[in-house]
Amino acid sequence: MSTEPIRVLLEQAFPDAQELAVIDNGGGNHIEVRVAAPSLSGVKLLDQHRRVNDALAALLADGTIHELRIKTRGTA
Repeated sequence: MSTEPIRVLLEQAFPDAQELAVIDNGGGNHIEVRVAAPSLSGVKLLDQHRRVNDALAALLADGTIHELRIKTRGTA
């Protein structure tokens, strides 16, 4: 799978992202995402990761993404 659909979903979920990276760690279904956005500032890490999971829920549910590694941070 191309990482572009994942990037589009994350751009929609985090329109204020100052950093957004989607990395294929193998096989097209082992994905690492990195998001840095002001909207994540002051948000607990667990809730930051939940926001990413929510944005990618459909791809996780149908098995398109088998493994997801998430790195997030606020930037404000």
